[in-house]
Amino acid sequence: MAAVPASVVDPVASAIFAHYKAKYGVEAQRPYLGASAIGKPCLRQHWYSFRWAKQPEFSGRLYRVFQSGHLQEPRVYADLRAIGCDVYSVNPATNKQFGWSEPSTGHHFRGNTDGIVTGLPQAPKAPHILEIKTASDKYFREMQKSGVKQAKPEHWAQMQSYMHWSIVEFGEDGCKRAIYIVVNKDNDDIYTERLEYDAQAAQAIIDKALAIITAAEPPVGISTDPTWYECKFCDYHSICHGTDVPAPTCRSCAHITPKLDGDGAWSCHVHAGQVSDNIQRDGCSQHRYIPILLAKTAKPVDIDGDAVVYQMADGRQFINGDPKVNSRHFASSEIHAIKDKTFLLDEEVMKFRVEFDGRIV
Repeated sequence: MAAVPASVVDPVASAIFAHYKAKYGVEAQRPYLGASAIGKPCLRQHWYSFRWAKQPEFSGRLYRVFQSGHLQEPRVYADLRAIGCDVYSVNPATNKQFGWSEPSTGHHFRGNTDGIVTGLPQAPKAPHILEIKTASDKYFREMQKSGVKQAKPEHWAQMQSYMHWSIVEFGEDGCKRAIYIVVNKDNDDIYTERLEYDAQAAQAIIDKALAIITAAEPPVGISTDPTWYECKFCDYHSICHGTDVPAPTCRSCAHITPKLDGDGAWSCHVHAGQVSDNIQRDGCSQHRYIPILLAKTAKPVDIDGDAVVYQMADGRQFINGDPKVNSRHFASSEIHAIKDKTFLLDEEVMKFRVEFDGRIV
């Protein structure tokens, strides 16, 4: 029998990770501002996420990690039931996961909890919001030492939001407590922490969400230093600290506005009406970047019909417009595609575009 050949790359693992990448890597960005992330400190990061500035890129291995976290949920439900708790993983009234949205934000701020639990040994009567997480041993020990509010403020804010919304929906039967359950991925240890509802903090979280949603331009970021640790690992680092520009979806366009009187609706001033999520993802030929999104490249100096004239530091200009109307105009998709923005000023590139009705992709 021939010896099994050695391989630098594991073909089985690679194929599995490729499967996860193919299955989950095409998931669309969620259309709302999520309660699960609102506790993160950088307002600009939230704004870029809400405005679909960039599709986050994860490896197949990381997508598998995310799914491993979800696999713990039914196990924890079973564990809680085994010790005498009543676990409601879905809302009995709708037979769907408990989910809420904030009316004051036009329902653009929302989230879904893992459930509601009663019968906890230390509080048998009080209903608790249930939030289940997994963590590496390092972060698990940090949680044990510092508690969720300090170790994972986004999870604390998430549970405060859910407690608030449950009280709004159920009144006195709502949850004024939450139970945070973390499973150690390295040794299966379990950490639990009970939280109290903080009405003032919950309102501050809602106010923060509203400020992000209604901001016409990116808010101030957490740091102007590209090497700052919270910036280095941010999905939007190349946009915030570099010359990349957001994807040309409707949400980076100057013509669109999130509505505060609808169910997560957006209004387009060009098309005079609401624009669905699917249409927003594709954008249209009338897309014009919110000018500040090109600030690292150039500044707006004039309007040419429905096009915007930009000027670079050396005085040369390019125009963000519809090439079908004027072949010397650059569509937003072209500006996004060009990594070296000086190509926007290259006359050879322009001649090729004009002569062959070409587009930069």
